[in-house]
Parts: sequence; C-alpha cells; structure tokens
Amino acid sequence: MSSQSRSRLPCQGSLNMVATISVFAFAVFILSYGFAAPSPSGVPKFVEISGSKTPPLDVFQVQAPLRKSYDGTSCQQVIVQHNFGASYGTPFVGIYSPPKDCEFTTTIFNLSVTSAGINYDRLGLLFFGDLEVWRTTTAMPVRTGIFWNFLKDMTVWDTLLRSEHKVIMELDNLDDSVFTGAYNVTITALYYNDHVAMTPADRIYPISSQSSSKNQSSVLSLPDQNATASYILPKNMERAVVSILASGNGAEEFWYKHVPTEYVNTFSTAIRPYSPFREVQLLIDEQLAGVSWPFPIVFTGGISPGLWLPIVGIDTYDVPSFEIDITPFLPALCDGNPHKFELKVVGYDSRTTFGTTAENWYVTASIFAWLDKESTQTRGSLIESSTLPPNFHLTPQIITSSGTNMSLYLELTAHRTLSHTSTLITSSGLRFVTWIQSLSYINTQNYTAPGFNDTLFQHTSGTSTFSPTSQLAAPITNSFSYPLSAFIANNPATDPIATNSSIYASLDRSLVSTSIPILSYLTSPSTYHTPVVLDTKQNGSCIYFWNDTYYESAGAIDPAKGTIGATEQWYSFTGPVTGGGIEGYGRHVKAVDGYEPTLVLDESYSEAIVVPATHNYVKAEL
Repeated sequence: MSSQSRSRLPCQGSLNMVATISVFAFAVFILSYGFAAPSPSGVPKFVEISGSKTPPLDVFQVQAPLRKSYDGTSCQQVIVQHNFGASYGTPFVGIYSPPKDCEFTTTIFNLSVTSAGINYDRLGLLFFGDLEVWRTTTAMPVRTGIFWNFLKDMTVWDTLLRSEHKVIMELDNLDDSVFTGAYNVTITALYYNDHVAMTPADRIYPISSQSSSKNQSSVLSLPDQNATASYILPKNMERAVVSILASGNGAEEFWYKHVPTEYVNTFSTAIRPYSPFREVQLLIDEQLAGVSWPFPIVFTGGISPGLWLPIVGIDTYDVPSFEIDITPFLPALCDGNPHKFELKVVGYDSRTTFGTTAENWYVTASIFAWLDKESTQTRGSLIESSTLPPNFHLTPQIITSSGTNMSLYLELTAHRTLSHTSTLITSSGLRFVTWIQSLSYINTQNYTAPGFNDTLFQHTSGTSTFSPTSQLAAPITNSFSYPLSAFIANNPATDPIATNSSIYASLDRSLVSTSIPILSYLTSPSTYHTPVVLDTKQNGSCIYFWNDTYYESAGAIDPAKGTIGATEQWYSFTGPVTGGGIEGYGRHVKAVDGYEPTLVLDESYSEAIVVPATHNYVKAEL
C-alpha cells in the first residue's frame, strides 16, 4: 500500500542533521504471539507462545475514550477472528448473528491485532453484507512483535446489528520468505444498555460492487470501475444521509504532493500527475448532491515509516467517513421511481478544470434512510440548488540554470460553495431542509535539488450546514481545518545494493474540527446535541535508510548508534460521550526511535488542552 514501505530503520529527530550509518543484514526471526478475546475494559489479553517473555510493542492511535468504563456490558461476542497471512483474494468470511437475550442500545467494536516479522502496512475493509462498516489500516510490524487495540462506536449501524449478516473482512497480505508478518485479527462486539432514547435509521442501502454473494468484499476502485447504484426508495422517507468512505491508495496514496499533469516532466525524477487537489463527489441522478475535500491520511508506511512507531498517524485505525445530508432530495427520491447514486473522485486539470486521477481510490457509501411511520408519501419541492464548480487559481514558477530546471514552485488555490434547499411535507407538517457547503483549499510546493526535495504546505478548511430535527431550531454548522506541512529529501544510491538510499522527512500537521456528526445526531439525539470539538497535531522528523539487500535476501538492517527519530502528538477533545462518558480529554505523547521505539512522554488530562498550531515549512524556506 505504501510506496515507502521498506525495512524499518532508525530516524533522526533534528531538522539540521548529519548522520553516519553503518548497516548490515541479518536473518529474520519471528516471535509469535496469540491472543484471546479482549476483556470488557478493552485491553487485549496476550498469550505467551514458545516460552517467549518479550512483550510485543503497543503501537497505538491516540483517541478519546468512548466511555468512562468499558465494564458493564450487557453481552459481548467475537465477530471476526482470523490470521491474515497469504490473504490476497481470500478474505475472512463469517456470519454475524445479533446477541440473544441481550438488551442493548450502544455497540462498540473492539479491534485487537498482533503481528511479528517484516511486512508492509495493509488496508483492512470490514463489510456486513455489501455495506462497509469500518475501514482500517495496519501498523508495520517489527521482528519482536507489535499489537494494537482500537475501539469504534458502531451505534449508527444499530438497524444492521439487529439481524443476521454475512461478515467479510478483506486484509490483503503477503506471507513468504521476505514478508513474514501475518496479522492476527480479533474484532469483538461489546453491547451496552444505556437507556438512551434511540432513533436509528430504518433502512440502509449500499453503494458498492455488491460482491458479498461471491464471498468477496464490495469495495470499488476508481477511476477504473463505475461506482453507481440504483434504488427505488421508500416513498415515506423523512430523512436521508449518505456516508462515504474514500481513501487514496497505490499511485494515489500521496495525492497531496502530486503536481498538475503538465509539470510532471519538469525534472528527470518522477513526480506524479493529476495535481494535489482531490474532490470526492456524490451525484444523484447526475446532479451533484455534495462533496468531500478529504483529509490526507498518512499510513504507517507513508512518507517515512520510522515516524509511526509506536505512535501511528491521525485516523490510521479508523479511516474517516464523510456524511452528506440528502434530505433536500427527498421530494424527488420519494416518487416511487428508480434513482441513480454515483461516486466520483476528481483531480484538478488546468485545461479542463476537473480531471481524472491515478489508481486507486477505494470507495463505498451507505444510504441511511429514516421513515415517516404516519405517512405513505413525502412530498415537497426543491427551492434552490447551487453547484457551481470550484474557483481555481494556479501560480507556477520554474527556475532554470544553464538549460536545466533547478526548482519548481507551484501554488494552487480553490474555493467552492454548494447548496440545496427544499420544502418537505410529512405527517408533522411543512418544513424547510437545507444542505450547504463552503470549502477553501491551498497547496504550495517547492521542488528543488532538482526534483528530489519537496517542501509542501496544504491547508483544507470548510463548513457544512444541515437542518436539525426541529423546525424551530437553527441550522447546525460543522467546521473543519486540515493544515499539513512536510519536507521530504530523497537521496537515492548510485548502487542500491552496495550502498544505502535515504529519505529525510519532517512532518507537521493538524486536524481541527467542531461538529455534531449527522448520523450520530439522528441516531442518538439525546446524546449528540452539543458539538464534538477535536484539535490534534502531530510533529515528527526522521531519516530512513535502505538498500536492495533487504529485497534480495530477506535480511534486515540493524539500527545504528546515535540515530534517533521523534514524533510528538497533542490531542484535545470535548463533547458528549455515549453512556455518560467524560466531556473533556487531553493527551500529550512523544516517542523516539533508535535501537527500539520508546514512548518518552505520555501525559493524559480529564480536560481539553492547548494544542500548538501547524507551521508552514514553505514560507520558512522561502
């Protein structure tokens, strides 16, 4: 999945750095760990295998607790337990059955994974039938073993969880003489009875390849496939929301550092095309309903693998979905005729505004529908719709010396507004519903040396506004901000077997959001009536060495003395938590990576904390 997924080596945590590394290969050995189902507290129980007493490394994603305590379940059950070794094309297939004699309103899935050996990071897709309910990625294993544990609130899928479904988990992985790290996965469902008023969606429809009948996952890959679905929907819908999962992989993993296609040949080094801009689109009957300008996910093999031990990147274990309220489309969707839903991912093309992308954007979506039990058909009319394309502006500059291109500076900005407003007539009377988006984007890159170094700054921000359940209440506006700064210097070896290549990388990025998630709000209105405020930042730097000996002989390279890397994260959260959980949480962690990854700072707080801002490396360089 990650083009930077090579044998792990130590990282250097200083921006100004001189390092001398001696490296040699040695045989790979594996320590095997098994594990039982996790305890209700959410902490996995590890079982020692073959007499080993070395505990595996906890490779974690910082997240706020979902509850004050994970004790007190009404019941629990394992829904996935599988070892993903040589698993390309052979997903786990099982059956989910709802628990018997168990009252529950809240469901949490507990993902526990162990691995030991050498391997890439992998993408994990969990489907109930043709509906993708969780997308995750893995940490990269080390020879002495790793584990991680992550909990996800699945309550918005309550309707799905009360009936039997085929469970399909795809985690394509290699298992051979070189790639020895299998992923041993357990997912346990924890059920709680919180006595909270629940209004889950009545129906959920997939936008996917619908391949579960063939015991395959239903993920779609764009631009190669056609991501469409057609449905005759219930005539009495009173609310509908589409939840979209989309992630760039393969040639699209680092989409945010691509360049407009006409500049890919500026240097002899390879720079990827189709621009650093991506828009995920939802179309209903060929009309644009809403968009996502995605958060740049950095997988654990991404940019520089040494950044991500033992702290993984933001959203690594829970790739975020994006919600679009399509309630303004109900006057058309409730007419009893088939309607087409389509997902697209587009890039920027300076000649045609929108262009294609490379492979692969993996996409699925789910249509959540709430029904008006007192009515046979919802009526109304579309009042206003505005879907003008983004306003783009590109500023390029190439510096040449003696006929050779020495540097390429590009600045791309974009702005977009989108809105739909309708009237709806249901059993509760006439009401107005709206969906509004306002988005801004800037990406600035300075390629130098020539083309081997890239200094990058990208900032995507925006708001989305949807109608509350009460006609008397004001519309609800969510906001987000995704700043990212990075410096990446490549030093390829002239002889990749005899000498080392290296990558030096520094990364500074944040995710800041204030939101009332639409699906959670509609499913648990008594809980999600106040905003969730999240502010988290990661800062790290690393030097990473490798050579082709690893690929030739399945060897590895020892850490060298005096080389370390550092990753630091601040995390601040306030908001409602299911089951009467805490309303504030903060955590500040820092790790270094030398002979072994070590957590040198770990401070937790029962309140929000101050998070520093992300810096713009490009401005500092210029």
